[in-house]
Amino acid sequence: MRLLTAICCATAAVVFAQSPGTPARSKASLDTPQSQINQAPIKLLDFKPSDGPSGLSISPVTTMPAECSPDGTLFLDMLDVKDLRKHTVVSIKEDKTQTYSPEAIRGLNDITVVSFFPSDSLAGFLVRATTETLGPRTPGSSPAGVPWSKYHYYVAEFNRDGTYRKSVLLDVDYPLSRLAILTSGEFLVTGYDNVNSAAHLLLLDSSGQIEHEFDLPAFQRPADANAPYGSAESMNNSSRLLGYVLFTPYKEDILVWHVGSADPIMDIGAGGSFREVPLQAPPDTELVNMIPASDRWVALFRTKGLAENIPLNRKDYAWYEFSPVDGGLVAKLSEEGSNPPHSIACEKEGAYISFQRVKDDKIAMLIAR
Repeated sequence: MRLLTAICCATAAVVFAQSPGTPARSKASLDTPQSQINQAPIKLLDFKPSDGPSGLSISPVTTMPAECSPDGTLFLDMLDVKDLRKHTVVSIKEDKTQTYSPEAIRGLNDITVVSFFPSDSLAGFLVRATTETLGPRTPGSSPAGVPWSKYHYYVAEFNRDGTYRKSVLLDVDYPLSRLAILTSGEFLVTGYDNVNSAAHLLLLDSSGQIEHEFDLPAFQRPADANAPYGSAESMNNSSRLLGYVLFTPYKEDILVWHVGSADPIMDIGAGGSFREVPLQAPPDTELVNMIPASDRWVALFRTKGLAENIPLNRKDYAWYEFSPVDGGLVAKLSEEGSNPPHSIACEKEGAYISFQRVKDDKIAMLIAR
């Protein structure tokens, strides 16, 4: 899930769809036998400091886990500790940085940032905003004096040099929670329809029009079967469910996965093409993270059944590499090197990229090859 936290905290068979109109489904695979886990190669990741930006400070409140674009650029979404509605995203690649600020968005007022996603060519903010002029508050209006019906969801696009490009109105009339941008320019979003008490995974074209809706297994199960239909409790549970459905870029596609679930990974491409790939998961573990990688799928698993909000114990967590072809286990990653980070941000051409917060809130980049 996406968490606002201090930066020091961490965190088969393949079925191809014939077309967006004829989705195919696969059967979930069983856990990988322990004997196979024991026989899997172990890759030692010995993280070492690399050339990074000098003097860059990190906000104590940063959205975690960090984002990475497919080209291996790290993105940190940092919030103003005095006003958590104010976001500043900073990208880092080697010793170069670039800032992306929602304050540069033109033509929209009373902006609330919902989500952020970087692609190789664009960076996008999913925002809720209005084009109306702000004024004094009246009955039925927001604190900014605008009728609630005049607020909509937009994707505010930025070029990778940090300049604002444009905002695209999304043709969806219910709350949205997450964004991904495909290399085709299409958008992938999750949202919740309060009227019908239903969660949705939608593909929209570059103009914001709905192209296709996907049948995500997690959305077919009641978030809480005991909650009355359409109740506030039901909506809260479904909203929590949406928070556990995450996106990870892989080459030209987007991987959709569910925290803590054994559901197959949904690999979505341009035009609504998709396939479902069950990961050969280690026994008695649950999926908690997937990171961008160039030629493999890299996922973090933790021991199943851990209580929430307990102190982090590295022994409960392990990273694994999987085959993008069939979800088969390829290798286990070991962070027993001299300087293991709290988490891994992404992999690019065999190099694993991470970072640490050091003295005076400065950032130190780490690389393991």
